[in-house]
Amino acid sequence: MPSFTAKSKKINHRLRPTENSATNAWNLNLNDGNTNNWNTKASNTNRVRAVSALFTENRNNDDMVTTEWLLEAYFDCRHSKRRTASAVVYEMDYESRLVALRDRINNRTYQPGKSICFVVTRPRYREVFAASFEDRIIHHYIALRLNPLFEQIFSPRTFNCRKGKGQLYGVNMLKEDIRQCSNDYTEDCYILKLDLKGFFMSIDKKLLADKVDRFIVENYKGEDIDDLRYLCRVVILHSPEKNCERHSPMSYWEKLDKNKSLFTNGEGKGVAIGNLFAQIFANFLLNTLDWYLESEGIKHHGRYVDDFYCIHKDKEKLLALMPKIRELLASLGLRLNEKKFYLQHYSKGVEFTGSIIKPGRVYTCNRTITNFVAAVRRLNKATNERQAIHAVNSINSYLGLLRHTNEYANRRKILNMIEPHVFKEYVYIKGHYEVLALRNKHKLRYQTMQRIRNGDY
Repeated sequence: MPSFTAKSKKINHRLRPTENSATNAWNLNLNDGNTNNWNTKASNTNRVRAVSALFTENRNNDDMVTTEWLLEAYFDCRHSKRRTASAVVYEMDYESRLVALRDRINNRTYQPGKSICFVVTRPRYREVFAASFEDRIIHHYIALRLNPLFEQIFSPRTFNCRKGKGQLYGVNMLKEDIRQCSNDYTEDCYILKLDLKGFFMSIDKKLLADKVDRFIVENYKGEDIDDLRYLCRVVILHSPEKNCERHSPMSYWEKLDKNKSLFTNGEGKGVAIGNLFAQIFANFLLNTLDWYLESEGIKHHGRYVDDFYCIHKDKEKLLALMPKIRELLASLGLRLNEKKFYLQHYSKGVEFTGSIIKPGRVYTCNRTITNFVAAVRRLNKATNERQAIHAVNSINSYLGLLRHTNEYANRRKILNMIEPHVFKEYVYIKGHYEVLALRNKHKLRYQTMQRIRNGDY
């Protein structure tokens, strides 16, 4: 595991343990580590202090969470959730709500609120929890402070929930790793792909909370370190299943294995799928595995959540990794899914994050194609504008994915399944089967302009 860059060290030597006031601070830019001298209370929301100055029995006001910091997290959270009902309700009186939230944090009385729980059925049955909007603000508060530090230690071969990376990035990296390891497809190499068994539901909450806490103590230099440690522990150890509303039929839970639900998984185990912190801390927990593979001489490897691959010229070396990987995972309270073991020559192809990678080309897996067809059928059955718009949005998401693969024939074939009356009423095709566009009369901007022209506004 690499050590931290010298960016933070350049700041540390300028601080003294007694320098714990607002005027004796330097602003830390969490994106690039630069400093400035904006030492005003209003603008200096990312002030740094010596850690030794923070652990006092009597904290002063400068060491507590401020409304400005929560406001930053609020706007970050609202960015993608502004149109949801919970966000609208919160926005109606967000200032007083944030002040009350700040006080609960500083008084150590904050507790997560009621979650919404439901079961998704595609591609398989899976339990999902949606935290309240206020709790999401806390998740973003944590992410804004820890993500810049995590990025300094994360392997560049971890693809999920990271800016500038993602599924497509992971697919392209795997394709490039195969090309390099096989010397432009002229030499033999082998792909080992593994998965973890019930990853999110197997996480030991206390183990994760302790690891995160140690990381914060050793690396975080912000004046709100006490509050950050408190919030991380509260969020990680929280049991959302004890305070939630179920929005799916009970029959859905009957189709889940006991180790696939927080309701039956056992006390102290499992984190809720669907929350921001679950993805962030999952990456943090498995970061040890990423660097272990690097230390074993596996140059070509990658991971997306709990799905990871290793590529090497020697098949026996890949097989020799298995016991060591099992041992490392066991120390984290995790284990491999023995049913999802894949070891093949690169020419056979490999599935990764919903794509099938073969020498020099990429295809979409059958499951994605099936879902694409289902979205088109929903559009054909649409009886009103709302249903049509929802189906079009879904179709365009699949088209966006397929444009990055060798799937022109499938795009053309599936879009031609749209019935003539749908083309006449709702949509038309743009480009070479690249985008399904709504007709103007169904666009909100067009409808608004028509109302203005008619004098309705």
